[in-house]
Amino acid sequence: MPKRVKLGHHYYYIVFPPDLRDGNFRGKNVVVDGVVEDKPIVEFYALDAPSWRTTFHINGLTVEFPGNPCLGKGDYVKVYGRYVGDCIKASALETEKAIFTTED
Repeated sequence: MPKRVKLGHHYYYIVFPPDLRDGNFRGKNVVVDGVVEDKPIVEFYALDAPSWRTTFHINGLTVEFPGNPCLGKGDYVKVYGRYVGDCIKASALETEKAIFTTED
């Protein structure tokens, strides 16, 4: 098994994109890093509890983050989250300038 790193109250497996494509880490907490390939899509939901969702791609993987991080195309980012098969549901993003987290 790969090494693990702790962020907040959770442990994350340090993996590479081919490891995720094999399906071995489905449902596990993972951390993967790379460069944002396209412009992130930031959506605002104005329901009972207003919220944001940001979607972008790194290393061919889709990443969804429930927030509005300061992130752009070409930025280096480390993604902490749960791999659900078709994307990573991120709970934290680490850039060169800041760490963006969600509530546990």
